[in-house]
Amino acid sequence: MDGFLALLGPGIEDAAEETFTLFSQDHASQDLGMLDPSAVTVDITIGTRDFTISQSPGLLQSNREGGTTGAAVWRTSIFLAKWLGSAQCPLFEQGVLGKGSTVLELGSGISGLTASVLASKITRFIATDQAYALKLLRQNIDTNLPSARKKTTVSSCRVDTLPLDWEQDDVPSFLSSHDLSTGVEVVLASDCVYNYALIEPFVNVCAEICQTRQHAEQAEQRAERPTLCIIAQQLRQPDVFEQWLEEFMRKFRVWRLSEELLGGEADRGKGFCMHVGVLR
Repeated sequence: MDGFLALLGPGIEDAAEETFTLFSQDHASQDLGMLDPSAVTVDITIGTRDFTISQSPGLLQSNREGGTTGAAVWRTSIFLAKWLGSAQCPLFEQGVLGKGSTVLELGSGISGLTASVLASKITRFIATDQAYALKLLRQNIDTNLPSARKKTTVSSCRVDTLPLDWEQDDVPSFLSSHDLSTGVEVVLASDCVYNYALIEPFVNVCAEICQTRQHAEQAEQRAERPTLCIIAQQLRQPDVFEQWLEEFMRKFRVWRLSEELLGGEADRGKGFCMHVGVLR
């Protein structure tokens, strides 16, 4: 953990300055960021692996209360999955993640890309979203796990797909009921903040999950590495981004991953950014 944080360099001190730096680079996107929202299936290549993802254009266009943005594949999720799957991913090089690790993803949507990429590298992956997305999410994960593709048992990773509503659910109860009372190594999220209303509940959920490890450490009187919170985003609205970052920085120490640490995804990731948070 210390080695990884040292690679990140100085933390972010000013949300307005960070926002100006990112949005002055002329990479901000005016589109929503969906790969192909009208397609029933999309094919994606990550490293040497090919993925076929089923989408739900009908659900995406419906008027479901609470939104339907998770019903399609978003470019940011591909950006994050490619980084996690790269041979040079610093999370694995620096020992933040390994074969015994547990990762929880917020706002997974329907693609299951991060779960499918990480399943051969960790022990457990928990993909969460609102209930409407879970059936297709489960289908895509089952289709694209290495064992499904090769018809052999390549990974012993347990992959769960669970409903989690940031505004309605009690996070400590959710974690304890799913055998996560000692926390997780990493929390992942991609493109989860796209309007003001989501900022506070999203940051609160991130903090509550990360606090679980702190509480477990205090109860057992032994040192545990803190949970890392990794947030990938497409640059769209500077005002929304800045307000998110201000709220996030109240509860987390925050760093941005440099182009060097993004490795081969840096050039392909123009218009995207990735931040790391450690609970204060």
